[in-house]
Amino acid sequence: MRTFNIIRTVFVLLIVTSCGSAMKYTWTKEGYSGKHFDKILVIGATKNLASRSAFENNVVKLLAEKGITAQNSLQAIPPIQDITQISEEKIVDAVKAGNYDGVIVATLIDVNTQEVRESGTPMYGPMYGGRGYYGYGYGRYIYSGYNYMYTPDYYRQQKIYVVESRLFDAKAESAEKALIWSGQSNITDPSSFESGASSYAKTVVKSLLKSKMIQ
Repeated sequence: MRTFNIIRTVFVLLIVTSCGSAMKYTWTKEGYSGKHFDKILVIGATKNLASRSAFENNVVKLLAEKGITAQNSLQAIPPIQDITQISEEKIVDAVKAGNYDGVIVATLIDVNTQEVRESGTPMYGPMYGGRGYYGYGYGRYIYSGYNYMYTPDYYRQQKIYVVESRLFDAKAESAEKALIWSGQSNITDPSSFESGASSYAKTVVKSLLKSKMIQ
């Protein structure tokens, strides 16, 4: 029985975010009201090893704080730079070999770009009075005033990343019944891959615990 055939759709992740924004959309399998998992495998399906590690480790840590056992995929899957190069069969084998009963997978599903107008910012320029220099100009500097100057408004490109996380029941009787929850979040203008991945991990865990998908 191949429980995780549907995992093949989630290997394109770029975990990025500037803050832990809430889930915008969520879906729950009909009739599913949450369960306790004994051992969860966390997968950041990314081409960036640092992002993968940051996301997975933070999810594991946050779940552990709630008494839930989870492991990052680096313990089950080779720590290569691009996890998307790992075959589906190896992922399935790793889930079975580790006796995981739950799997969390995060993936990037879309990237949108929009133009954003930024307002000008104030700048302060020296406005000297009629005093002369005192002690290499120190006196003139101390008694000087300042003018307000503004940079003009400008437009910049803003990227919005649509990130989806999914929760699978690894002990489901069929691949079609394995997916039990998914959530999407719009992430705007990431500052870095690693910090963004850590922040997004909080969004995922918070949503799963609040909705009692994981107990």
